[in-house]
Amino acid sequence: MTDITHLKEQLIDAMTKLDDELSQSCAAELISLGIPFAELQSCLDLGLKQVNNLFEEGEYFIADLMFAGMLYCSILDLIPVPADSTSAVHKCVLIGVVERDIHGIGKDIVSGLLKAYNFDVIDLGTNVSPSSFVKAIKTHHPQIVLMSGMMHYSQDSMKRTVEAIKKAGLRDSVTILIGGGCVNDSILEYIGADARVSEPLDTVALCNQLISRGTYEKQ
Repeated sequence: MTDITHLKEQLIDAMTKLDDELSQSCAAELISLGIPFAELQSCLDLGLKQVNNLFEEGEYFIADLMFAGMLYCSILDLIPVPADSTSAVHKCVLIGVVERDIHGIGKDIVSGLLKAYNFDVIDLGTNVSPSSFVKAIKTHHPQIVLMSGMMHYSQDSMKRTVEAIKKAGLRDSVTILIGGGCVNDSILEYIGADARVSEPLDTVALCNQLISRGTYEKQ
C-alpha cells in the first residue's frame, strides 16, 4: 500500500529542492490516488514557503523563486478540473501586478489555480498601468479584478488604478480584490478595493462566492 504521507513529504521536499522531475512524479501519483485537492495544494504551498525562506536566507536567488512559481503552476496543470467547478456560469477574472511592480510569482500561482477551477483568467502580467486595466475591463467584461503588488509604493499604484476604473465609469461593474506583500486590511479604504486576499486557495474560494452572489457584499 502506497504511503500517502510519505509521498506528500517527498513532494514538499522535491519542491523545496526545485526538483522538477520528482515533484511532477510525486504529484501525479498523489493525484492518481485521489488525494483531496486542498491537501495537494497545501503541500505545494509548504514547498513554496520553504523556497521563499531559502531565498530570504540568501541560499536561493530570484531565478530560483521564478522557477519555483513555474513548477507550482505546472503541477496545478496536472490536476483535473474539480467536479464542482464545472458550471455554465461565466466566471471571468482579470488579474495583474500593478504599475512599477514586477513581482509576478504570487500572481502566477493564483492565475493557475483559478484556471484549474474553470475560471476564464485574463492575465495582464506585471507592471500593468491603470489604463491597461481599464482597457482590459472594457474588452473582457470580468466580474472580478485582482490586483497584486509586493512593494510599498504599489499601494499608490493600486489606488491610481481604482481611480482610473471609477473615472471610466466601470467601478460598479467589477469587484476589486487586492493581494500581495504590500497590502493589509487597513489600506482597503485608502485604495478603494472591496477586499484583501492572501492564500491562493482562499482567493479561489472568495472568487467563487462572489460569482455565485452576483455581487460583493461587504462583511
